[in-house]
Amino acid sequence: MAKAKGRILPLSLARQMICDFLAISQPIPLAHGERRIDIRPLKAAVAAARPRPNWLPIFFKAYATVAAARPALRRMFVSWPWPRLYEHDENVGSIVISRQLEGDEALLFLQVPAPEKRTIAEIDLLIKEARIRPLEEIAGFRRQLRFARLPRVLRRTLYSAAMNWMTVQRVHYFGTFGMSVLASMGIANLSTWTPWTTMIHYTPFDDAGSMFLRIAIDHRVLDGLEVAHALREMEEVLNGTLLDEVRQLPCARAA
Repeated sequence: MAKAKGRILPLSLARQMICDFLAISQPIPLAHGERRIDIRPLKAAVAAARPRPNWLPIFFKAYATVAAARPALRRMFVSWPWPRLYEHDENVGSIVISRQLEGDEALLFLQVPAPEKRTIAEIDLLIKEARIRPLEEIAGFRRQLRFARLPRVLRRTLYSAAMNWMTVQRVHYFGTFGMSVLASMGIANLSTWTPWTTMIHYTPFDDAGSMFLRIAIDHRVLDGLEVAHALREMEEVLNGTLLDEVRQLPCARAA
C-alpha cells in the first residue's frame, strides 16, 4: 500500500511577517504579571450604552492614561553602541489587528499617538476602520507591508537597527506599548513574545463579573513593583474617569 505523502508550502507574506516579529522579540527577557480586578459598575455601564462600546478601546485608553503619568512605562532598552534606556515624551500605543492578506491571516500594528487624549469613541472608530478599510489606505499598514516585501537580510537588518539603535524610528514603527486581546473570542493569552517594553492583555469576565489584567514587560527596563503599581492604577482609572466617560453616553446616562 502506498504511503501517504505531504507537500511543501512556501511561507506566505503573512507568515514571513510573523517570523520577523518573533525574531526581533525573542531577545527580550520577558516577565509577566497579572491582577484580578472588579469593574462591575463599568461592565453595567457598557451594557447600558447604545451603541455599546467595545472593551478593547476602553482598556487601551486606561493603560495609556496610566503610562502618561508614569514615565517608566514609556521607556525602552537600547543596546547599541552601549546599553542604555530611552524615554519617549508621549505614548504611542499599538493594537494588533488581524487582516486578510493574500489569502492568509496577517497581524498588523495600528499605531495610535497619545490615546489617553482621545475619546473611547474615537479610538473605537480607528480600530473599526483598520479592520475594514483597504490596507493601502492605512499609512502604518502600507509601511509594514513595504518592509515585509524587502529581501529578508535587508529587512532583518533594518528591524535590528530600529530595535537596538534608532529609538525614534522604533517608536514610529512599533510604538511605546502594545495590546493584543482575544477575550472577545472567549480565550486569553497565557504568554507571548513582544517587541514592546510592555504589552497589555486581559481575560474574559468570570461569573462573578471579575477578570484578570495581564502585562508582559521587558525586565531590563521594569521590575515587578512598577507592574503592580501600573495594574492597580489601571483598575482605578477603569472605575474612575473611564466609568464616568461611559456613563455620559446617551443610553447609559438614561439608564
